[in-house]
Amino acid sequence: MKRTPVIILLLIAAVMLCTAVLFDKCSTAKKHKPDKEQNIKTEKQILEVDKNYQQSNDLIKLHSDSLQKELNQTKQKLQVVKARLQQAEIKIVMLAKKDTTGKSVVIQLNDCDSLKDETVLFASLVDSTRILYENNICQLEDLVATKDSQIVICASSYTQMKNLLEDNLQRERNLTTDLQTAYKQQRKKIIQNKLLAAGFLVLSGFTTTLFINSNK
Repeated sequence: MKRTPVIILLLIAAVMLCTAVLFDKCSTAKKHKPDKEQNIKTEKQILEVDKNYQQSNDLIKLHSDSLQKELNQTKQKLQVVKARLQQAEIKIVMLAKKDTTGKSVVIQLNDCDSLKDETVLFASLVDSTRILYENNICQLEDLVATKDSQIVICASSYTQMKNLLEDNLQRERNLTTDLQTAYKQQRKKIIQNKLLAAGFLVLSGFTTTLFINSNK
């Protein structure tokens, strides 16, 4: 009969331990389940960045190619004009050296005046045309250089953004792996605690049985 308080205390301790193990641990485990939705969201963001970059890059490259084509055409036209101007200059020089011996002074003066006027006008047109084409070429070259710079900047920004997203994704994957490991360890611990609680229950039941049998 003197062992009764000890047995009662053992029963109370076993019940309290079982209650703590079975109810408190389960609710805590649910909070650490890994969430894969964030990984999927980040992967979609990377795909979206790839898509937007490719579209923007295609548009810029198309515009740059168009400018380059226009620049090449302008250069070809300028070469043709320069060749024609060179031929015209040769003709003017030949006219200037034309022998007017035997012709009247009036005719000679008229020819000289006409040649002078045509030469001045021709030279003015040549200078204007050359300046116009050369300025146009400079502008087109600047535009092409600007577009090339934009492509470089776009590629750099894309690389930085993609690296950032990939780093975030890798961190999320590592976190998911850590959570999965912790979740498995926690579940293992819960199972061990449940087995321990079951052992206490069996032990308390066995002790109770012994107590009842000893009092008969």
